[in-house]
Amino acid sequence: MGFFRDWFDRNVRGGPTEIEEMMNPLLGWRLQHFVCIPEDREHWLRHYFMFLDKENDRREFIVFYAQTAGGWSYERTAYRKQGEDAYSLLSERGPWSMTISSLLDLGRRLPANTQSPQGHHAAGVNIERRPAPQPEAPPRPAPEPPRSTRPVPVFTVGEHVVYPAHGVGKIIAIEDQEIAGAKVELLVIHFKTDKMTLRVPTANIAKIGLRKLADEI
Repeated sequence: MGFFRDWFDRNVRGGPTEIEEMMNPLLGWRLQHFVCIPEDREHWLRHYFMFLDKENDRREFIVFYAQTAGGWSYERTAYRKQGEDAYSLLSERGPWSMTISSLLDLGRRLPANTQSPQGHHAAGVNIERRPAPQPEAPPRPAPEPPRSTRPVPVFTVGEHVVYPAHGVGKIIAIEDQEIAGAKVELLVIHFKTDKMTLRVPTANIAKIGLRKLADEI
């Protein structure tokens, strides 16, 4: 019973600070009972704790463990204080998080039951199991950009064309070249004003906005 005595005598031996008690109120309470209730038909293992707070009011907790392939796994913690008939579930992400962690640690270390688990009221307290985690839906592929429904013009040698980035030029040749193992058709365009010649893949005509000069007149 030495472990229980440590909890009973905590306040006598200096006790926790106010900040510690705000983070985890169990540090300022006196543990009275611990009962390990064996697995039932619903496959719950329960740890029951009863504390007295500084006003000598009862504070009761029931920690539920569920049977899994790897052994007992923590499920939820139920709580009620003196004057309440029903238990309520605590959130592990709220202000009770450190308290729940302490209860889990206590349940692993406490030596024995202080009351018989037979007929204990905690055996009749039930909760719903957490829903199984659902697999995340795969991300939707990005929608393809709308394809132009305008027909791609056919160009011939000698035609004048408008290249938006360089202005008016003249097609002086149409060549076939092999690039990275693929055959590519190129328009050879000379721009007299810039004294420059470009080779433009016909597959890129719509993308760069190349058009016939006659269409602009």
